[in-house]
Amino acid sequence: MAVTATGWMYIGLLTVAAVVTAILARYAMARRQEPGALGFAGMMAAETVWSGTYVVALLVHDPAARTVLENVKWFGTCVYLFLLLFALEYTGHDEFATRRILGLLSLPWIASVGLIWTQQWHDLWWSTSLMEIHGLAILQFSYGPGFLAHTLYSYVIILLASALLLRLVFVSDYLYADQSALLVFGILAPVGFNVADIALLEPGAVVDLTPVAFTVSGLAFGYALFRHRLFDLVPATRRLGRNAAIGQLETGIVIVDTAHRVVYCNAAAEPVLGREPADALDEPLRSLVDVDEVDFDAPDGLAEIERDGTVYEVRTSPITDRHDRTIGHTLVAHDVTARKRRERALAAQRDELETLSALNVLIRGVVQALVSENERDGIERAVCDRIVEGDLYHTACVGDVQTWNGEAERWTVAGSSSGADAPSVDTEKLDVTEGPTVEGGADVDRPAASGAGTTSVSDGAGSAGAHLPAVSEDAHTWVVVPIVYGRTVFGAIGLATDRDTVSARERSVLGELGEAVGHAMNAVSTRQLLSTEAVVEVEFESTTDADALVAATAGTDCELELAGVVPAGDRSTLAYVRVDGDVTAAENALADATEGEVRSIRGDDSGGLLEWRVSGADLLGAVVDQGAQLRSFEASDGRVDYRAEVASDDAVRSLLDSLDGRFGGVRLLAKRERASSIEDSAALPADGIDDLTDRQQEAIEAAYRAGYFDWPRESTAEEVASAMEIAPSTLHSHLRKAEGTLLASLFESGPDDQ
Repeated sequence: MAVTATGWMYIGLLTVAAVVTAILARYAMARRQEPGALGFAGMMAAETVWSGTYVVALLVHDPAARTVLENVKWFGTCVYLFLLLFALEYTGHDEFATRRILGLLSLPWIASVGLIWTQQWHDLWWSTSLMEIHGLAILQFSYGPGFLAHTLYSYVIILLASALLLRLVFVSDYLYADQSALLVFGILAPVGFNVADIALLEPGAVVDLTPVAFTVSGLAFGYALFRHRLFDLVPATRRLGRNAAIGQLETGIVIVDTAHRVVYCNAAAEPVLGREPADALDEPLRSLVDVDEVDFDAPDGLAEIERDGTVYEVRTSPITDRHDRTIGHTLVAHDVTARKRRERALAAQRDELETLSALNVLIRGVVQALVSENERDGIERAVCDRIVEGDLYHTACVGDVQTWNGEAERWTVAGSSSGADAPSVDTEKLDVTEGPTVEGGADVDRPAASGAGTTSVSDGAGSAGAHLPAVSEDAHTWVVVPIVYGRTVFGAIGLATDRDTVSARERSVLGELGEAVGHAMNAVSTRQLLSTEAVVEVEFESTTDADALVAATAGTDCELELAGVVPAGDRSTLAYVRVDGDVTAAENALADATEGEVRSIRGDDSGGLLEWRVSGADLLGAVVDQGAQLRSFEASDGRVDYRAEVASDDAVRSLLDSLDGRFGGVRLLAKRERASSIEDSAALPADGIDDLTDRQQEAIEAAYRAGYFDWPRESTAEEVASAMEIAPSTLHSHLRKAEGTLLASLFESGPDDQ
């Protein structure tokens, strides 16, 4: 029987379906790197096999060959497996598209293939009979239990895949709505025809409508592919990207249920929970972190959790369903350790600035008080009283070096003090002989609180080690501030504060306070020395190698004596030294023994004059820095005899203790009270001298001592200026003004003056 027009229509539709699905399969393979493309290509290839094989089978009327082609067509029924693979990969659920899962899901289909090819030995699948309709070879089926079970299984798989695709409409803000609708329509069209073919129509009464429906599927899929960018706008990118972003966030994310048990956490939450994410699942949140501060009732709760030194800011938000019922909470943990450190640093800086501001006010008050004091005791009392007027320090005390070393008890105290047992302080922490430094944080034993007031503790024998006056039990830290002038240490100020720490900037400012008090004490000593009617003349010897004069004469046959002393810049002193002996040898020996510069002004093998820049590191400079008036020294054979004038016996003790403590090898030879040098020289004419400024007097004396006025000159103006650390033009200015003042006094004085 020839094929009728209706038969050829069926053949045409099937051929179109096979061609369209083949084209789509080829295009999908070209995009196989996209999520879901391989599954889509497999699905289209399976439909091509189903449609193409059925076209050939309809034209074959031999029963045996027709049965074989029908069995071959069945290979195309694996389309539902590729559909599931496509749906899983396309929607971003590829974690379920593993070989193991797909292999297990493929077992029923593999079993169906085996049952079909062994049908002649059983009736589990179907029984067939060949008939001809519209000139086409149609098989009439009688379905067995195996076929019906497999069909039901395939429907379940198809519905699952369709559900995944339909879900995109609701979970992606309708971004993939058109794609999802076309895909589901293309899937359900052949399913509907298949249901009708099996359940509603007489099996085999007409051509199998399922492959005919593949034409509809192909057109729907093609429209989705080319018109709606099926593989350009892929849902898997959204879902996997979101999961990757959450998983790779440096912010910890934890999701708990209503019982506060962990149901999800990303890798960044591991440091917060102290567990691997997998180990933290289903664990009560309370067993992992301290949740007492976490507010689960607030709509946007904020709390802080600290773990292993790291501070986390935890923000909680409720999770609600569509009925507005709370079904859990999300916790987002940010590492705010760096921010907290910055906040603490800023707070500490603000507190430090406030402290420094208060300290500057305090120091201004101290300096104002120092101006009006004419005695050292008055300076000490003023310093202590002014310091405790503020809120920075509970107690202030001042002691000289001997008191701090435990060799005396000459304290001046203000603030919390009493006659209770004095707390012992480690003297190594209170070493005040190293210059202007501040030692903070000395540990003390704190006795009971006591009354306030200013107390001068009388001189007395001290025990070994320094003992600070008693302070209130609230005091936490002692700050010890050396009182210095140059390299001379007059003592130290002890300050008790209830703060745990004292910043470096505060210690630096306090160091400047110690220098200011040192300047005041030195000025008082100098003023007393110059104004007193009687001074104490002290003679002492030095035999220590730390004394440059001792070292210079120990290895030479030269004798050195003082010709004059002139103040120079940078707290140094110019000493002019007469040499009896080889002046070159003396110059070299003295230069090797001192840090200062040594220059020969004149001399030969029999004697001469040296200019020596003396600093506080030299014993001679320390004598000057102590406020003593150096009158002479004689040095020979590794021994130096010094003669100086100081204001009082206390100044003698302080001078010798300081020198012996720093250099050693100092011994008192004699001391005696006598009229001051100024009183002795009162009868000398001083016309013009009093009119010179200090710098003019220093300049003209330095020039005179250096032989600038000799002829021929023994020192040039440049050499004298260099020694005084001033410019030559400045030196010339000082000299001309000094000469003008002295000459005016000489030639313009009245008859009575003459």
